[in-house]
Amino acid sequence: MPRRGSRGGAAVPQEKKVYLRIEDLPSVGAATAQKLREIGFSTIESLATATVAELAAAGIGEKRAADIIAAAREAIEVSWVTAKQLADLKRGVGRITTGSKALDNLIGGGVETQSITEFFGEFGSGKSQLCHQLAVNVQLPPERGGLNGAA
Repeated sequence: MPRRGSRGGAAVPQEKKVYLRIEDLPSVGAATAQKLREIGFSTIESLATATVAELAAAGIGEKRAADIIAAAREAIEVSWVTAKQLADLKRGVGRITTGSKALDNLIGGGVETQSITEFFGEFGSGKSQLCHQLAVNVQLPPERGGLNGAA
């Protein structure tokens, strides 16, 4: 939550701590970091998705393991969603036709919005042409495979 300036003015954003290495997390020193690496936890992301029991395998107490996991989750802003929330999010995802029914079927019904789709191939294989076509197709009405220009 932003805090107010000393004179009640505009909100002053709080500084966010940035951790680049697991040793930078609170309560993780060099010895603990080495133990964590030995059991496969070498990144802050891996710690953020770990369980207390997994970290306890490195000889770390449960309270300390929970603190390390919480700090890692806060550092990378991990948040969990329920299946219902995920289903609601997926309902808001649109699909844009490529103009080719075969390609649309191959990629699950068209190019999904709110995600990254990668097309790769040799020089001259049509990657740029496909991207330009998608830029046009997004303008189409939904019944023709577009999104009325709202992607």
